[in-house]
Amino acid sequence: MKYALFKHTQNNLGLVNIGDHIQSCAAEQFLPNVNFYVERDALDQPIEEAAKIIMNGWFTDAPENWPPNPNLIPLFISFHLQPSSALVILDKKENIDYLKKHAPIGCRDYNTLQLLQDKGIDSYYSFCLTTTLDEKFKSKKRTNDIILVDLLYSYDKSILRKLNFVQVIKKLPFSKIKKLKGYFIPKARVSHYLPKKIINNSIKLDHYVSASQTNEELYATAKSYLSKYATAKLVITSRIHCALPCLALGTPVLFLMEGLTDEGQHMSRFRGVLDHMNILTNQNKEEFEKHFGKKMNVYKPEDIDWDNPPTNPDSFKSLSESLKEKCKDFVKH
Repeated sequence: MKYALFKHTQNNLGLVNIGDHIQSCAAEQFLPNVNFYVERDALDQPIEEAAKIIMNGWFTDAPENWPPNPNLIPLFISFHLQPSSALVILDKKENIDYLKKHAPIGCRDYNTLQLLQDKGIDSYYSFCLTTTLDEKFKSKKRTNDIILVDLLYSYDKSILRKLNFVQVIKKLPFSKIKKLKGYFIPKARVSHYLPKKIINNSIKLDHYVSASQTNEELYATAKSYLSKYATAKLVITSRIHCALPCLALGTPVLFLMEGLTDEGQHMSRFRGVLDHMNILTNQNKEEFEKHFGKKMNVYKPEDIDWDNPPTNPDSFKSLSESLKEKCKDFVKH
């Protein structure tokens, strides 16, 4: 049997999100080998021979390229449909029939689960495959490193230095260009959440990297990030595919959340994902929990002992073990 893995060559104004490759690193752990790569956003393209593929992660910038090629034998697990693409994919009977054929569909979040169930597709909440990354990337070594990853990235001016502004002008409608004002006039600053000693003595990483890298270079970058997260004393981030791997790797992690409560983009990904991690916010706990309609693991900055950060919740572990079993069974049979 052949095995395929995603490549992620789509870019956002000259940048790619290495979080996509981290999700695929989670799938790669369970494959005996990778015979070839297929573009996540072009799954309908010709494929000459049958291959198994783990269909986890974020889908998609190209909903018109569904359903996937029939030579791909999929395991749908930790599957996320972003809302605008879901409108296109789930509007076609052939796509609904395709998903029903390969059901049950394991969904990364509650929003995707509801979208599929509304179409009569057998599906369940599986959580995210990145919480299995301890299979390959967990380390016995532990440093005193504190790593800050894309904190408040919607307000991060440093992203402006990386953007390809020719693409910004050509590709972005004016309504979206206006959203860049958050970078110029931020409503929140990292200093509102973290003491100076943490900011000044930390390692800074970001998940947006240059799209000019090869597929091999991007995977190498993703794995180098995972190695850093696996040995850190503490990771603080606003990226779910930094935070979730840290759960698996046993590294204390705080998810810094502020200004990311729009239903269309962020909350559709967060529901069912942030339930299992510690959240750092300046919002009142009761006010924050209204966004989710349930109790959450919420900390305000003054609640944190920065020398002894809170341990991660362990509520994810049974979900993680179930994910591992399903992936191993898929490969075995």
